[in-house]
Amino acid sequence: MPEADVTGDRRYLVFTLGSDDYALDAEIVRELLRPPALTRVPGAPAALAGLANLRGAALPVLDLRRIVRPDLEPATEPSRVVVAEAGEPVGLMVDRIVAFSGGTESVEMDGTSKSWRLATTVGSGRARVLDLRAMVAEAFPRRRAGTSAQAAGRPASQGVAGEAEAEHVALVSFTAAGRSYALPLERVSEVLALPPDVVPLPRAGNAALGVVALRGSVLPLLSLPALLGLAAPPPNADARIVVVRLGGTETGLVVDVLGPILRLAPDAIDPVPSSLRQGGTTVVDAICRVDAAGTLVSVLSADRLLEGTIVTALPERSHDAKILDAQAGGSTEQVVVFDVAGESYGVAVGAVREVLRVPEIMTRLPRSPDLVVGAINVRGTVLAVVDQRRRFGLPPGEAGPRRRIVVLEADGSVAGLLVDGVSRILRLEANAIRPAPDFSGDAGNGVDRVATLDDDSLLPIVDASALLAGTERSVHAAGKRPGGRDAAPDAAA
Repeated sequence: MPEADVTGDRRYLVFTLGSDDYALDAEIVRELLRPPALTRVPGAPAALAGLANLRGAALPVLDLRRIVRPDLEPATEPSRVVVAEAGEPVGLMVDRIVAFSGGTESVEMDGTSKSWRLATTVGSGRARVLDLRAMVAEAFPRRRAGTSAQAAGRPASQGVAGEAEAEHVALVSFTAAGRSYALPLERVSEVLALPPDVVPLPRAGNAALGVVALRGSVLPLLSLPALLGLAAPPPNADARIVVVRLGGTETGLVVDVLGPILRLAPDAIDPVPSSLRQGGTTVVDAICRVDAAGTLVSVLSADRLLEGTIVTALPERSHDAKILDAQAGGSTEQVVVFDVAGESYGVAVGAVREVLRVPEIMTRLPRSPDLVVGAINVRGTVLAVVDQRRRFGLPPGEAGPRRRIVVLEADGSVAGLLVDGVSRILRLEANAIRPAPDFSGDAGNGVDRVATLDDDSLLPIVDASALLAGTERSVHAAGKRPGGRDAAPDAAA
């Protein structure tokens, strides 16, 4: 980093945007970074480039060109990010760092407004001094004070989630060897994609696929079709690992594909008929009726799944992992991860009523705005489906087999969100979740917290109540604008 010979009472960081020099008081500069990986925030002003992981904290990174020089095109590759204090740490994308320098500050009048200029011997010799606090306040006028729940790091929908859990039985469903099964949500720690680097174990039995690393421990993987005595082809790209707590340890069950998350009334779940239990026990605990069409899903018993197999003597997890398991009830939170336009977002499991495949036909609603893609019948209830891409101000996506409808319920509101995919269920440590820096400019996007994942990436977590309320406002506002859909109902894929 070049140092200037000019001395003075104060020092400044001088940098460039385009062809012009700018300066910040060095006392508010915390560090200089190479451009980090950024996580986009939906609905954010253009000045917010995204969030970066700075030692476990979510750092808002601002594109200074869009704030100071909106006439300039955004830099394709900014050379540095300046971390500075503006009431809270912010990252500032700059084109080039010139030097830390002393200099002489002077005031210039431009009509009725004042600007501060720095005379120095570095760069062009003349730099505009930025008042970072005032600049950020002007660029993000809608910033709101965090709620007490956010400040404490508590789930925003905790009360609603608790009520939903009490009224319904929550199940994670999946397909194994072409058949539908489910496990109680409370026995499922998380659902993960199957990594390519599975380490096989010799002479471990037909059901044992090997082991993978998971948060500093080793997770054994078992083929669920093999455990059930079913023939199945090798796992493909759609395969998932359902991490289940079996006998005090965690075991990964490899399934063909993740199915819907089901929340069913107790009277929709029936015990296994006694005639099927003759001759011994069965690994199926119950049969649930999913819809009016009579679709049935078998609910497996996590306690009896390994009985009679040679894999019951799998090595136990480490002492530290056991401590984490014992503390899991009060120190973790489960989220469903969904994808929109290449970005992943999380939402509390308790707010997800279910996850559905996109039907081939959805009924168009008359005079509905473009972000409402149609309506579907969910067990006798008509549910409006909102395109989450359009809700986040993004172009619509293309139809594909991964697309899903996430049915959210919070504060008495229910809506189906059309997303590009639902990839997994995660159990997050409470100390990995922090309130999101409030630079989004759109409270209705629902992003109120950010989680730091094991690979140091960031996962924005949406508050279902805020997301549904913001979606409802967007639908009403769009419906009042000229040019909204006003056609008769028709069918659309």
